[in-house]
Amino acid sequence: MKALISLEIRRSSLRPYHRAALICSVTMLFFYYFMASIPLIDPTETDIGLFSSYEFLFSLNHLLSMAAFTILGSVMGARFIVEEYTGARAILLFSYPVSRRKIMGAKLCLVFFYSTAAMLLCGIATGFFFMLTECFFPICTDTMTGTMAAWIFFSLLFHSLLAGFLALLSSWIGFLKTSVPVTIVSGVIISCVVCQILSAVYIFHPALFLVTGVAAAGAVTAIKHLSRYVENMEV
Repeated sequence: MKALISLEIRRSSLRPYHRAALICSVTMLFFYYFMASIPLIDPTETDIGLFSSYEFLFSLNHLLSMAAFTILGSVMGARFIVEEYTGARAILLFSYPVSRRKIMGAKLCLVFFYSTAAMLLCGIATGFFFMLTECFFPICTDTMTGTMAAWIFFSLLFHSLLAGFLALLSSWIGFLKTSVPVTIVSGVIISCVVCQILSAVYIFHPALFLVTGVAAAGAVTAIKHLSRYVENMEV
């Protein structure tokens, strides 16, 4: 499987996705400072207490990052899965002396792990930089505690996993419809719905674990269905 994933990476440049991930990171970093500055920009803001809280700032940033990297993963799914299994490309894939399930598995792994790892690394980098500047030029009046830092890390980890799972689900939908636009639009819609759900209950921390669990179950279903589908697929 590792060899197939490496081969997939070599035959398809990931540079556009690296650039997109970098743009997302810079945008999210600026978003940290913008949201933290709201109490200074508009002291009459009714929710000023929320924007002065590190937990709220990080939770909101993780939500938006999850949506961004879900869409990025959907674009990857459209490229590596939907496009690859249409027309002449599908014939070429099926001519390889390798199990169809393994080829599909390698593509799904690439989409999932790239989306998850990219968000996790970018989230760690931007969060660390933001907190580093807070040590010298504090904007928020809140104080970071060990418990809060631990929750922020777990929040980032599970939002990153969620981005990977949702990217697989949108790729599954796009594959069934044999449509690149449907894949990307599905990623946008699914991520927006999940953002709405989590933002409504962000104080209830277990909700993140529950939603991630549901998304994981859906992703496993998608993987099993896609594996069976390509095994019996005729071109």
